[in-house]
Amino acid sequence: MAAIELDGIVRRFGDTTAVAEVSLTTERNEFLVLLGPSGCGKTTLLRMIAGLLEPSEGRILVDGQDVTTLPPRERDLAMVFQNYALYPHLTVERNLGFGLSVRKTGKQEIRRRVEEVAELLDLGHLLRRRPKELSGGQRQRVALGRAMVREPRAFLMDEPLSNLDAKLRAGTRTRLISLHRRLDTTFVYVTHDQIDAMTMATKVAVLNQGRIEQFGTPVEIYDEPASAFVAGFMGAPPMNLLPAELGAGYDDEVVVRAPGVEVALPLRAGADPGIRDVLLGVRPEHLVPVPADHDGPVLRGRVDIVENLGNEEIAQIEIGDLRVNVRGSRPIRLGPGDITTLAVRPEHIHLFARQSGRRLSWESAPVPALVS
Repeated sequence: MAAIELDGIVRRFGDTTAVAEVSLTTERNEFLVLLGPSGCGKTTLLRMIAGLLEPSEGRILVDGQDVTTLPPRERDLAMVFQNYALYPHLTVERNLGFGLSVRKTGKQEIRRRVEEVAELLDLGHLLRRRPKELSGGQRQRVALGRAMVREPRAFLMDEPLSNLDAKLRAGTRTRLISLHRRLDTTFVYVTHDQIDAMTMATKVAVLNQGRIEQFGTPVEIYDEPASAFVAGFMGAPPMNLLPAELGAGYDDEVVVRAPGVEVALPLRAGADPGIRDVLLGVRPEHLVPVPADHDGPVLRGRVDIVENLGNEEIAQIEIGDLRVNVRGSRPIRLGPGDITTLAVRPEHIHLFARQSGRRLSWESAPVPALVS
């Protein structure tokens, strides 16, 4: 188990900055997910932790030891690659034990560790096979097992589930969660899949253009996104973001006006009173169809498309030139062409400064709303 600290990490490729001033610390036994879209710098960051790339600036510490300039073999960190990187001419057994053989580990010790890992990952019946005879999920387990036999201080994983189909991916997530608990060690896991992050992580670092947009637990990031980017990245469908304006209200309140909605909210102390252009955010699952005379914050629009997901439905609603998504249990009781009124509880409203994208804070106590 290891605590990993990144202190002001920067990585440049010529004139391009791929990672910019990243600082974070994992606790021992953490399951840290580096999450973000393609090209955000998450794999570059992982490769620097592994020692496969050297930072342009900053330090990397493992259990307080500065490993920034150490080669990979001296860091005692195990890497699991996206393409598994198995040796095609070796059996599963020899793939599992290859790293130990290179380190001149005794044959008896290699056999013991390989057998233990094979039993843990249900690979015992596959030890004589070669990679081409395995399914994608089996190859993924072999790649993970090859890292595990080393008994490293931490595991580094670069999108190891991206080549698996949906059913196998879901099952492998469960296996990884179980392994993390049983091994009692640190995982650093790179993915662009928010479901991976929400289901497996103890902490998530959301990256955008080489910088950390937010670092926190999955619940914190989903419920209180620190920026419009995080709000729009997390969730399926993501948060609805509507251009809105802030205007003066009574006492300490401000009035938020967006297409089809006008609601008064009390801003917390410290919010910039000069901000007028904002984004009003609402999660699709927090929009609920209500009667047209509903008293409270509402949106009104026309239903365009309804998607059936089995246990849920997602309706796309046109509000002027904008679209919002509504997510609810099936049947959602909306059909194409319907004119609908959608309610949202005030505590489920999020505000972001439109220019900077940063979150604005306000008191969540319900207040009277004026419907336009």
